[in-house]
Amino acid sequence: MYVNMQRSLRYLFYNAYIILFLSTATVAQSPSQQLIWSIGQADGSHSEFALTPNRYAEFAPKGFGGANRYYVVGKSKPENDWPYILPGPKDDFAGYGYWSGRALHKLPIYFELEQTIETDTCKLVVDILEVSSKNAPLFRAFINGKVYEHQLRLGRSGDLPERLNAIMQTITFSFPSKELRKGVNEIIFQNMTGGWCVFDGIKLIGPKELSLGKIGNTVLKSVAFADFEMKEKNKDVQPLLVDILQQENNSEIKISVDGQEMIKKIEVGNSILEFYVPAVSSKKMSEVNIYIDGKLKYKEQLRRTPKEQIELSDYVDQFMGTSGSRWMITPGPRNPMPMVQLGPNNQGTVWKAGYEYQIESVTGFNHTQEWTMAGFLMMPTVGALQTNPGPEYSPDLGYRSRIDKSTEKATIGKYSVDLTDYNIHVDLTATTRAGLQRYIFPKSKVSRVIIDGYADAEYGYQNVETEITRLDDYRIEGYVHHICDKTGYVMTQDYKLYFALEFNKPFESMGGWTDKSKALEKMNHGLTYESVQNDTKTIKGSGSVGAIVNFKTTENDTILVRSSISLVSTENAWLNLKKEITEPFDWNFEQVVKNQQEIWNKYLGRIEVQTDDYLQKVKFYTNLYRALSGRMAWGDVNGQWLDMNEEVQTFDDPDQRLCSGEFWNTFWNVQQLNQLIVPEFSSMQVKSLLAFYDKGGWLSKGIFGGEYSSVMVAEHAIPWIVGAWNSGINDFDFENAYKAMHHVQTTLPMDSHPGGGRVGNESLEPYLKYGYVPLNTNLYQSYVSNTLEYAFDDWCLAQAAKVLKKDKDYKLFMDRAGNWQNIFDPKTGFMRPKNADGTWHEPFDPYHTPGFVEGNAWQFSWFVPHNMKGLVDVIGKERFVARLDSAMHQSKKVNFNALGDNFSKYPINHGNQPNMQSSYLFNYAGASWLTQKWAREIQEKYYGTGPRDAYPGDEDQGQMSAWYVMSTLGLFQMDGGAAIHPQYEIGSPRFEKVTIHLSDKYYGGNTFVIKAKNASRDNKYIHAATLNGNKLVSWKFPQKEVIMGGELLLEMKDVPYKDLFKK
Repeated sequence: MYVNMQRSLRYLFYNAYIILFLSTATVAQSPSQQLIWSIGQADGSHSEFALTPNRYAEFAPKGFGGANRYYVVGKSKPENDWPYILPGPKDDFAGYGYWSGRALHKLPIYFELEQTIETDTCKLVVDILEVSSKNAPLFRAFINGKVYEHQLRLGRSGDLPERLNAIMQTITFSFPSKELRKGVNEIIFQNMTGGWCVFDGIKLIGPKELSLGKIGNTVLKSVAFADFEMKEKNKDVQPLLVDILQQENNSEIKISVDGQEMIKKIEVGNSILEFYVPAVSSKKMSEVNIYIDGKLKYKEQLRRTPKEQIELSDYVDQFMGTSGSRWMITPGPRNPMPMVQLGPNNQGTVWKAGYEYQIESVTGFNHTQEWTMAGFLMMPTVGALQTNPGPEYSPDLGYRSRIDKSTEKATIGKYSVDLTDYNIHVDLTATTRAGLQRYIFPKSKVSRVIIDGYADAEYGYQNVETEITRLDDYRIEGYVHHICDKTGYVMTQDYKLYFALEFNKPFESMGGWTDKSKALEKMNHGLTYESVQNDTKTIKGSGSVGAIVNFKTTENDTILVRSSISLVSTENAWLNLKKEITEPFDWNFEQVVKNQQEIWNKYLGRIEVQTDDYLQKVKFYTNLYRALSGRMAWGDVNGQWLDMNEEVQTFDDPDQRLCSGEFWNTFWNVQQLNQLIVPEFSSMQVKSLLAFYDKGGWLSKGIFGGEYSSVMVAEHAIPWIVGAWNSGINDFDFENAYKAMHHVQTTLPMDSHPGGGRVGNESLEPYLKYGYVPLNTNLYQSYVSNTLEYAFDDWCLAQAAKVLKKDKDYKLFMDRAGNWQNIFDPKTGFMRPKNADGTWHEPFDPYHTPGFVEGNAWQFSWFVPHNMKGLVDVIGKERFVARLDSAMHQSKKVNFNALGDNFSKYPINHGNQPNMQSSYLFNYAGASWLTQKWAREIQEKYYGTGPRDAYPGDEDQGQMSAWYVMSTLGLFQMDGGAAIHPQYEIGSPRFEKVTIHLSDKYYGGNTFVIKAKNASRDNKYIHAATLNGNKLVSWKFPQKEVIMGGELLLEMKDVPYKDLFKK
């Protein structure tokens, strides 16, 4: 029905028609052609460009390659605005790292033409001065969305661009002049693979009839009527979408459609403005005029037709964040808190496998993307049989297929792609526990569906046993038994994943292969195995094991396959399939899609935002989607689940499932979002933890596949449980929860639980002995971090003791909550590692001193979420504010995200858990205007809308996205709501109006409205605040004021009001 504008533009970048052309000779200019524009001169030198002579490491800190740097012909200057180097995805100086993944940087060029020429040619000439000698890049140019690319040759200057040998190469892309358009044109350069290249010069040659226009301060990227209608003031309207890139200083835009006018201020940055005009009931031509600062910049007649109403789920862009974010983010249909995460895999065994947006091939379609769990692949193919998946950039070495990137679409409820090597179209949809796949085959006598028992994942693992059995000509069942013990944590993920498959058409036969001799992490090189069995009933073995389901197909033959999984049994997998797909939907693919859309519209509709910026709606609802879909929940439709001892248990409530996910610092993001918007998820998580405690005797740092995990540090399930209870989520046994929390905070850990894995706090013994964790204590090596995080958990447990009137425990744990003071050095004002004898570790460097998990002293010295007043007092208010403000300015240069894997290089790193509270710290030091400033800066700078920049750091099952949602609402909780009387802190709301529809079950179905008058990108500062008609004199207010329903009114301006919350 609907394809949103953001998504449509992205697909244009991957047109299936890719043209490669190289000329190493000087490019001659015909008499009928002219130089349209140039950037630099092809003179054997890069001295005219920015960052010369060798400041390549400043590429990312200066903003190059990101969404906020671009070159405008006629306005920008090479020495300031065009870098001499374009890094590749393997260059660590520009952001590549094992954990952070590949970093693909874009260099956009905008230019305006006053007319178009239909019947001539143009040439884009790129002179390259030098190339990495280790990783020659695949250079790609997007010309108004059309893809042109060339593989550069290796250079001679080494791995880093420090001493260039000037081995020049010239790339010439010839293309029809009609691909350029009247108005603004866009060319984007990217190195898709490999390393860096250095520019010598760039020029565009075209017909003499072409003439450049002048863009000015506003880049009018595109103008189009939306492919949807919507309700605006209870009337049906069709928005005109105006995609604008404002370079510097604000401008005024006047839009006129058939005489209806709108005048609006344009702020610096990218916006897609919605101009609402009445919907049409039949075809119509509308006259559109756009004026920028009083000058006519656009005048066209545009065709309009009736469209369908947009729904909130249509705003979700599933490709946001699918390139480089440090978590297994994949596109594909998934319900909130799903068990099945059906989607494409395309990576080998690397961190966050298996989907990377920039890879233009797929190995197959998997049912789970859970941490430490690999699942199994399904892949339709035709032609010669291969049983290895094949490497990323050599698809012909396996059954992997190239894809037509322009056909890859991922909307709520449906994923689609064309497998170009096989001429097969694939559609996927899913419910909570089951999936439905649709394969459209070409005519072939050798069509098949491969079922591979080994799917590449973020860690290597053992395929202990796979068994796949043919039940009849339609149905197949089986299991994969995997053991993953290479995580670096004290845990072993040992599980059987059972599956049930049913086809809509009979297959001719089932074959398969087994080969236990292969080293699985290396097996995707080579062609196929000799040990293929034909026409068999059962395939069983270890190592590489898979089944081949054979068909003969006619042209456009459609084969559907229903599938489901279970950790308990194949019987439960069939039951899940029956209850979630077979009985309610039969083979009706579109009804399954519609069902998921309806589910998501209800969840997304719990927050309504009001804005006329379409891009902000995409950004908000995609973040809300990610926050609610990032965690899995295991449990079958009959309530059965598998515990850590591999014993089957049953929940009394079949809607209850065993929630996965870790808790490291979730109190600053997922925890508080769940408590406010989906308290039933918060409750489900608590009940999962208590069910695990009841069977295993310990809380878990994170339940993955029914196993204990020792992931990360401390036991932050405690703030989750206490925060839920104190927020009014009281449908669990709090006394039992207290026992579980008390046990883990007072009992020494077990290195080997009978059910597998380490449980408890690894450094509890020295923490109890010294009141801090001394330097060089065994195990996790995060001495300072553990002290700080244990102390916070102690405070949370004290709040629970207070609620239950356990006064002795309350005093004990409140005293322990002060242990952060034992590692605070008042002289330096930093948290520091301390030796067992009480002396400080020397020398001290706040960036690189040991003792901090995934961070440094700069980042962790703010970690006292339960006693911020005490921290401000010991640092000193003026020093606190000045130091934090300086840190923010420094980290802003890299959009508040540490480049690559270098977590310790920057004082603030929003891209990882330890610092996600940083912008809200100013509130506690009497500088609330700086909280408003920096919370908004992070919203705008850290969070983008593309595959790479949406979550450049550690999204970790919805943590980044949840922070964004709460922050754009203007609400935050430093302690995650764990206080006996929880408070909300005010930040900087992004939208003029937000309506929160609160839970019927937990909060009485009340509505809380936040109105931020004049809120915009610039208007980030609060000048007046009232809550339910009463003037707010503080930057915080009781949480109960929100969950009881009411209204928060704020007045926003573009300058700070420093005295607003002085009291």
